[in-house]
Amino acid sequence: MKRKFDCKRFFSYALSTKSSTLRRGQTAIEYLLVTVALTVAFASVYRVLQWYLASQFTSGGVVILRMYQEDPW
Repeated sequence: MKRKFDCKRFFSYALSTKSSTLRRGQTAIEYLLVTVALTVAFASVYRVLQWYLASQFTSGGVVILRMYQEDPW
């Protein structure tokens, strides 16, 4: 008599063994890596935007100072 594959029994056994612990550890490491990657990405975007905004303010100030020169009168 051939045994029938029981999917529910197989997965309940697989989750109760060490593979479950390894899977949880892998998931934790993946979450940690994604968190670090997103933090680095957001920090670098923030720094680039800060630099860009500062240069825009500088160029805008130069335009304003050139437009409103002091009159001798």
